[in-house]
Amino acid sequence: MAWDQSLLDQVFDRLAESNVADDVIDLVLAAYVGDAALDGVLAGEAVDLPERDPALRPRPRPLYLESITVAGFRGVGPQQALRLQPHAGLTLVVGRNGSGKSSYAEAVELALTGDSARWADRNSVFKDGWRNLHCGSPCEVEVQLRAEGANKPIRVRRNWHDEHTQAHQGIGSVLTDDGERYTETAEMGWREPLDTYRPFLTASDLGRLVTSTPSGLFDALAPILGMDPVVEADKRLMRVRRELNEQITSVKTARDALRTALVGVDDHRAQAIAALLAKRTVDLNALDQLLADAGSDTNDPLAVAARRVVAVALPDHGYAIEVANELAAAAAQIAELSTTRAGTADQATQVLRMAVAFHDEHGESLCPVCGSGALDAAWRARAGDTLDQLQRDTVAVDQAHRRLQDAQSRAARLLDLDRRVSIDDLEAMAAALDQPEAVKRFRTKADELRTPAAELTPEQLAAHLGAAYPPLVEAFAAVQDRTSAWLRQRHDAWREHAASLQDWLNRARTGVENDAKLKRVNAARDWLRSAITALRDQRFEPFAQRSQEIWDELRQESNVELSGMRLDGINNRRKISFPAKVDGTTTSAMAVMSQGELQALGLSVFLPRACADDSPFRFVIIDDPVQSMDPSKVDGLAQVLAGLAQSRQVVVFTHDNRLPEAIRRLRIEATIWAVTRRDESVIEIRKNSDPIERYLNDATAILKAEGLADNARYPLVSGFCRSALEAACHERIRRERISRGERHGDVEELIEKALTLNQVAALALFGDLHQGGKVLGRLNRFGGWAGDAFQACKQGVHKPGTFDLEVLVRDCRRLVEELR
Repeated sequence: MAWDQSLLDQVFDRLAESNVADDVIDLVLAAYVGDAALDGVLAGEAVDLPERDPALRPRPRPLYLESITVAGFRGVGPQQALRLQPHAGLTLVVGRNGSGKSSYAEAVELALTGDSARWADRNSVFKDGWRNLHCGSPCEVEVQLRAEGANKPIRVRRNWHDEHTQAHQGIGSVLTDDGERYTETAEMGWREPLDTYRPFLTASDLGRLVTSTPSGLFDALAPILGMDPVVEADKRLMRVRRELNEQITSVKTARDALRTALVGVDDHRAQAIAALLAKRTVDLNALDQLLADAGSDTNDPLAVAARRVVAVALPDHGYAIEVANELAAAAAQIAELSTTRAGTADQATQVLRMAVAFHDEHGESLCPVCGSGALDAAWRARAGDTLDQLQRDTVAVDQAHRRLQDAQSRAARLLDLDRRVSIDDLEAMAAALDQPEAVKRFRTKADELRTPAAELTPEQLAAHLGAAYPPLVEAFAAVQDRTSAWLRQRHDAWREHAASLQDWLNRARTGVENDAKLKRVNAARDWLRSAITALRDQRFEPFAQRSQEIWDELRQESNVELSGMRLDGINNRRKISFPAKVDGTTTSAMAVMSQGELQALGLSVFLPRACADDSPFRFVIIDDPVQSMDPSKVDGLAQVLAGLAQSRQVVVFTHDNRLPEAIRRLRIEATIWAVTRRDESVIEIRKNSDPIERYLNDATAILKAEGLADNARYPLVSGFCRSALEAACHERIRRERISRGERHGDVEELIEKALTLNQVAALALFGDLHQGGKVLGRLNRFGGWAGDAFQACKQGVHKPGTFDLEVLVRDCRRLVEELR
């Protein structure tokens, strides 16, 4: 990545001078690089950051205009070219309104940028008139530029086919001095400098002082400072700060919403977490532990009671009927046995066994009880059989009683509900359920089942169980259903809250990191904003100073004293200020200026931008700068243009004759082209009193002046002729050397070393000012008249001569054409 190293070095210098933490420095540099680098540094990733680079960056080659050729475009019909000298100097292109002169200014901008700012403020009727009415085909513009050091020009063309109806349909082409071809100048890297330095000044540009918003005017000037990288860095930090603030605010808002929601949840887990969320600083580890523990209900007595209730398995209806039936059957069996011999079988067995024992011990005898019966062998046999039957009857009675006892035990277990269902659990659920009557109904049914049971016979108990137990089972099933529904609702409600809480916990942990990041970002942005203000003031100071100087030259008798120009604010609060004083009273310049003063202020604002040292465009096109200036300000404008022309190629298009008049009157060196429009949009361009022509015209005027003594006339005429020859030589020297690629500064320095006319001519003819001895011989190749005229000019400025002045002016004019 290529960075503006001069700006970056200034950032490094300020960082070194500041007491800034390393992590903040990394953020500043990462923001300088780009969004990805900034996000990477904040994420703790390894990012390549810029470093100091002591290497000097090569400056772009200076570019000058060499010609503007127009055909079928705007006010120009058949092709006509405006030829310019591609070096520093002042050129005026003069013509009445409608002469077609401004079409050349528009052509330069349209060729180089593909658009025209002059059209931006006009309606569609104006924009649609881009093709010439009389000769619209071919329709094309071509601008030739000369890069310093190049021996070939750069050709930038834009042409329109006959079917094209919109100016933006023009087809661009670029041929560089080294033979490379492009479609647009943007492909050569010219878009940014064209936007930044904008070497075109139109009336629309100058009018932006009044029509632009404060931020719009700021944006028009700010690019010349080359501050975009740090301004963009500030925007990136603003973007990150906004995102972090949004995330932090979102976490806080979500916390408040969760706490509000949990407060209304009848769940000890929710209440515990709501209390935790209510604290100023939430203990995230404690919250994490609560969420982990909340996965089970073992810590919630109510939930434990509910689960115990749901887990109870009461015997069903069938089992209760079975117990009742068995109880009834056992009771009936005992009742039946009690009416037969089996009911006394136990006693009879005891008596019979005693009798058998008596018989076995004493033998046959009469019955000792009744005294009549014989206890003989036959009796003994019958008694044995009877004992066996009585034994069987006794067993049957015992089994019946055990059966009844078992049935009664089973019935008792059915009645023992407290063993199965906890009263405490039921009371807890009665308090928790939305319909507690279910618990009340069950308890009523339980009381109905158990209360009379102790007083009932087995038969009655069996009937009671069969009647009272099924409703109790149904009542308890209803309790269990409602308890299960309560548990499900509680679980679902908690699960939703738990998921939200877990999500919030994750975001909150990120939020803790975001808090630390935000502090770093705020520190980086605070430092950067301060640095931007300081760097902007530092970089803008030369432009403001130059603007002040231009205004001081232009104001010419104005009562408005400009007190500098300032770029204030940043981002959405950016503006440009023009503090001023009127007769010592402080005010805003634009509030009190006349239209002419505003025009002068516009020039003082935008000319420094167009002529910035870093601009590769060493030319500036100024269209119609005079406007409503009063004569004194026109003189100031002429002087400003002359000053700019010392280091810039200044091309001014004007319809106001006051500017060329001021140029001539103030003896400012300038080339003046006159543009005339003939019928059918035929454009004529001719030189109008360039320095050479002006000197010769002045010589002719002195020659024809009446009442002037010959001894005064001769040195004046020969002096003007000499100046014309020197100007012609200078023009030739510049043209030949600059076209070979020599630097303009070097050429001007060489010209300054040629002090005599002989040295100037030697430099023009031989490229060596020390070849003065060869000058006359070289001039005589044009004819002997050339050497004679040259000698007369050399000598005539010092003393009157005898050379015919009319011939001298004529031959000097011929010699100028040869030298050109």
